[in-house]
Amino acid sequence: MKIAITGVTGSIGTQTLEVLEFLKNKGFDFEIVGVSAGSNDKKLIEIIKKWNPKYAAIEKKELSEKIENTNVFSGNGATLKMLKNSKPDFTIVATGGAAGIRHTLKAIEVSKRIGLANKESIVCGGNMLLNYAKEHNTEIIPVDSEHSALFQLKNGDDIPYKLIITASGGALRDVPLEELENVTVEDVLNHPVWSMGKRITIDSATMVNKGLEVIEAYYLFGIKNIDVVINRNSHIHSIIAYKDGVMKFHYGIPDMKIPIAYSITYPKRIFEYKLPDITLEPVKFEKVDYNRYPALKLAFEILGNQKLQITFNAADEIAVKLFLERKIKYTDIYKIVKNSVDYFEKQNIVLNDFEDIINLDREVRIYAEKIFS
Repeated sequence: MKIAITGVTGSIGTQTLEVLEFLKNKGFDFEIVGVSAGSNDKKLIEIIKKWNPKYAAIEKKELSEKIENTNVFSGNGATLKMLKNSKPDFTIVATGGAAGIRHTLKAIEVSKRIGLANKESIVCGGNMLLNYAKEHNTEIIPVDSEHSALFQLKNGDDIPYKLIITASGGALRDVPLEELENVTVEDVLNHPVWSMGKRITIDSATMVNKGLEVIEAYYLFGIKNIDVVINRNSHIHSIIAYKDGVMKFHYGIPDMKIPIAYSITYPKRIFEYKLPDITLEPVKFEKVDYNRYPALKLAFEILGNQKLQITFNAADEIAVKLFLERKIKYTDIYKIVKNSVDYFEKQNIVLNDFEDIINLDREVRIYAEKIFS
C-alpha cells in the first residue's frame, strides 16, 4: 500500500507515523510515498530522513537543507503537487482547518481511500464533497474518534434511529460560568483527557468542535436525529440507537492512534492496544448545559445549511487565533462566531462549486477579524 500523509508534523500526522511504526513491525506491507507540512521544516526534515518518501511538501517556507532522493515541493499548493506526483493508494488528510479542503479534494482524485481527519472538509463541503468522492470511487474512512466509532457501530446493521456523540466537556467544564470571561489561554489548553493541537483543544472547551462533529456526522451517515452527551473520561466515543430500543456503545481508551490505525487497515484490525478495565471506569453520562456551551446549540440550529456551516467554522478559526494571540477574551470566541453567522445569514450567497466555498471562507475570515478590531 502506498501511503501519503498531509499535515504530517501535526498531532494526527505524528500519531499516524507511530501507528505505521507499529504496523511495520507486524509485517503490514506499506510504503510512505509522500508527506507534507505547513511550516515545521525541522520536524519535516527528520521525518523525511527516517521514512525516505519519494515526495514531500512544505507550504509556508523553504526547507533549510537539501534532501537526497526526495523531491521536495515548497510554497502555496505544494501539498497538491506532492499528492499528484506520489499517487498514493491511501491518504491521511491531517491538515488542520479549512486549508485542508483542497488537500481532501486532491486526495479524492488520486487515492482509492482517504483517512479523513480534517472535519472542515465535510462541514464546509457537505454533500458536494461526498458526491465528488463517489464520482472518483474513493472511499472515505473517518478518523475522528467519534465518527470512527459511529462508522464501526453502523457497519452491517439497519439504519439507526439516532446517533449520540459523546463529549468530555473540555478543560473548563467545572469552571463557574461567571468566571469564564477571565480564563487564560493556559487554562483552556489544559485538556483533562485528550492530547491534541491548540485549536481543537480550545474548540473542545467551547464545544465548537462537538458542533463540527455533529455536522460531520449528519453528512457522513445521513441522519439528522443526533444528540450530544457528556462522558467525562471519554471511554464511550459514540452510541447508536435503533428503533427497537437497542443501543450500541463504542467503548475504548481515548487514544487517537486507535481510529487512525483502523482507517489504514480497515476492514482488518491489526493494531494492538491494551483493553480498558471496565470495572475501574464506570459508564456515566451528563446532559449538556447549553448556557455553558452556546456554540453547540448554534451548530444544531444551522445543521444542513452549508453557507452557515462554512461561516461557523471560518469565524471560529479566526476567533481561536485571536484568543491564542491574547487579543480577545475566551467568551468573545462565541460572540465572534454568532455575530458572523447572523451577518452571513442575511447575505445572498449561492454555492455552486468548491471555489465558491473557498471564497466564502475567505470572506468570513475577513469579516470575523474586524469584529473586535
